[in-house]
Amino acid sequence: MVTDWQPTTVTERALLAAAAADDRDNFLTELVGGPLLLPVSPAAAAGREPAGWPTGRYDEVTHVVAYTSPAAIAAGLPGQSVSYRVTGFADVAADWPDEDWMLAIDPGLPIGVRLTADEIRTLAAPALAAEQPLREAILREDPDGLMSVLFRAELVLPLRPDGPPTRDLADPEFPWWILPDEQGRPSLPVFTSEARLRQALGDRDLVVVSSLQLTDHWPDVSWQLLLNPDTPLAAALPGEALPALRDWVGELRQVVTEAAEQERRRRETAAYEKPSTTGVPVPRPAPEAADEEGPAPAVPLLLQLVIPHRYLASYVDGGYDRAAGLVHSWHGPGRDTPIRLYRRLGLLGEGSPFEESDEWVPVLRWPPGEATPEQWGQGPPRMESLVVPDGTELRCLHQDGRDELLASFEAAAGRWSPA
Repeated sequence: MVTDWQPTTVTERALLAAAAADDRDNFLTELVGGPLLLPVSPAAAAGREPAGWPTGRYDEVTHVVAYTSPAAIAAGLPGQSVSYRVTGFADVAADWPDEDWMLAIDPGLPIGVRLTADEIRTLAAPALAAEQPLREAILREDPDGLMSVLFRAELVLPLRPDGPPTRDLADPEFPWWILPDEQGRPSLPVFTSEARLRQALGDRDLVVVSSLQLTDHWPDVSWQLLLNPDTPLAAALPGEALPALRDWVGELRQVVTEAAEQERRRRETAAYEKPSTTGVPVPRPAPEAADEEGPAPAVPLLLQLVIPHRYLASYVDGGYDRAAGLVHSWHGPGRDTPIRLYRRLGLLGEGSPFEESDEWVPVLRWPPGEATPEQWGQGPPRMESLVVPDGTELRCLHQDGRDELLASFEAAAGRWSPA
């Protein structure tokens, strides 16, 4: 055990504190979020040969060796000049070479840990799931897919170290950190997470922005956007592409604004006798025998609300958290299809956004909570307006009976997490 080592990064200080408190959960959380340095040969560091996995044998098991900082390498391998490549925990998990190997991080240091292949996969699963659309877009070299990822993501901007203190992108003094690329073109590094920023640049001052904020205040179309530079999930977009992304965001903004305006009008209108033209479904007389079957026996009470197809993007991509329509009880697995819902709720007719030929329809579904009125889900459907509860599921009901989970609402983050 190395006894004279001291942490030199935010991640290492957090790891040491968690280890001292015997807090393994927090220790592993910090480990997954930090960078990993894998020793490589000088030739690999210079790009003259592929970078292999640095391995050693311990207890008759092959271990991939990784470190959390250059200082950790110097402490763990004293007196040696070691080249390395910087990667992330999720990248190691995605490319893990052998089920029988283990990962040894900072061996010999007070924060050293060994992990099996199963443990690596389990720890990296959330990060891999979150980054899967980006990883696929980069592998496919799909610019539309990349734009879609940027559209949904929170983005992390490193700040110029010697810049003014403002954190407002609209401020002309905002400290944009501009780096030249290999051809000398001005480039703005943008990261999809703090972990990716630390992986590339270490501990830096930063600001987290939305794609809407970034596209609204992109400083110069001649600048190139470098996404996750110096990481395995790196890509580049010309500055000219940002107006297209801005227009895309603007279209969504218009959809959300229109939905909010329609909801305002609905609140101001007390009568629902006439068919609504605002796109919010209203009760109409249902055909005879529309309710062929009630809720399945012993099915738990879940509330459901049908939403017009054209509003789906405002939820999935825009984090929209309002809903208006007929709140009713879910009838159970396989019992709700578009046509059955339309007939049961009386949603068909002139001016309705729904049609009998619809192959699918989106719905919101959630369990009643303490603040839910007792009468919701009891008796006939009720026209209500509500803020979407935390944990609400956005589902797609297909005409063939499939009940597909699209996303779940995270109220604290104000976003819908894809299934």
